Formats: sequence, C-alpha cells, structure tokens
Amino acid sequence: MMAEQIYESIALPKVQFMLSLALGLVLFILGTVLMSKKKVFPRPVLLAGAGIALLLWFYLTAVIGLRWHLSGTGPYVGRYNVMMLIAWFAMLSILLLHRRFPLIEPLGFLLAGFAMLLATRAGASMKIMPLMPVLRSPLLPIHVVSMMMSYTLFGLAAFNGIMGVAVRSMDVKERLRDVSLIILCPAVFLLTFGIFLGAVWANISWGGYWAWDPKETWALVTLLVYSFALHGDRSIKAFRNPTFFHAFTIAAFLCVLVTYFGVNLLLGGMHSYGG
Repeated sequence: MMAEQIYESIALPKVQFMLSLALGLVLFILGTVLMSKKKVFPRPVLLAGAGIALLLWFYLTAVIGLRWHLSGTGPYVGRYNVMMLIAWFAMLSILLLHRRFPLIEPLGFLLAGFAMLLATRAGASMKIMPLMPVLRSPLLPIHVVSMMMSYTLFGLAAFNGIMGVAVRSMDVKERLRDVSLIILCPAVFLLTFGIFLGAVWANISWGGYWAWDPKETWALVTLLVYSFALHGDRSIKAFRNPTFFHAFTIAAFLCVLVTYFGVNLLLGGMHSYGG
C-alpha cells in the first residue's frame, strides 16, 4: 500500500522534465558557443551536470522500480513506460560518457526532457494494467530494451546533428560527424537485433516471422534510412559534406518518430499500444 502511494506521488515527472529541458537547452547553447570558439566545457559545469544527471537517474530508477514491483512486469509496454525508459537510458549515457564525450550532457538532458514530457502526457497509460498473454514472453524485455536503446541513440544523434548544423566551423562539423558515427554504429546494430528478435517472437506468437504490419514496416524503413548515414560517405558524395550529414541525421529521426508515435497513434495495427 505504501509503495503504491509513493509511486502515485512521484510517477509524473513534471518538475523533472522542465529541469532536464531547461538544463539541456542552456548546455546546448553554451556548447555551441564554446565549440565555435574551439573551446571545451569547463570542468565544474560538467561535474554539476553529471550530478544533476545522477539525481534524475535515481528518480527514474525509483519510478521504474516501483512500477515494476507493483505490476510484476518491467517497463516494456505502453507509452508512459517506454518514455521513462528512454529518459533512464539518456541519463545513464550521461553518467557513463560525460568525461569522454562532454557533448553527451546537453544531448542527453534534451532527449530525457522530451521523453519525460511525453510521459506526463501519457494519460491512462501510466496506470498499472495487466499484460495480455502474448506479451508475457521472455523475449519481450530483450526486444523492447534493444529497440528503446536504439531509439535513444538515434535521438542523441539527431540533437548532435542540430548542433552540427548550428556551428559554423567546418572542423567542428567534422568532429561532430565523427561523434554521430560513433553513436549510430551501436544504434543500427541494436535496431537490427531488435527487429530480428521481434521476428522470432512473432513466429512463436503468431506463426509468422513477418506480416508487413505498420510497425514492422517502419522499423525496416528506419533501418534502411540510417544505413545510408553509416555507408553513404563511401558511395554517395553528398554524405562527405558534414553539413549534409548532420541535416540527414535530423531528417532521419522523423522515421523513428513515425515508427513509434505515428504507428501507435495514427496507423494502428497489432503493434499499436499508444493509448
């Protein structure tokens, strides 16, 4: 009873998403200015950002953990669950990578802020509901976590692309493109693995590996689009231009938005769970 009361009192991250968005925006502007002058983030700023990220990570861990305890299932299904999971991954990325990649702080805070904002708009989906039998598969957590990790990394690459378009120095644009490529390699791998595992799960549950459901189709489109970003510079001359590359990563993220929000809210299908 007490755990349920605590969960209900902290479930909606209204203050947390505003803090994350505000801090991410400030750090984003600061990072753009510093990079244009070929400078780096001051160490006290990075440490302060990492400290706030740690507090937000503890908060997200507490909410996800309490929900897991009360429902008996992890954060695998529903818009509220996956948005909080993406925010959790974003904060974890900051904690693990802020020393080596300082730009991860503004990117992570912005992504987590938007994810928590969408979680507050999830409405009834934040309530704990029993899972359908088909969703009680041991493959579900691995599939969903893989897909959400890939979406998180694609979001980080998109924000990095915005920064790459905003700065004027071609040298900085080149370095930011290298950062995006480092992010996109595991992101595409995780998306590919998630699609493959989802096909195996579909065959077990419905007797077929692929049904051209809107979610499946758009996941495949997303994979193909991001494959251009990884391999285009070798075969397509335009990708050798860092400005075009960054613009492409921003536009490519629209595929992720359609895959999740567009399918869930508009296109329907057996993978639609945005309610």
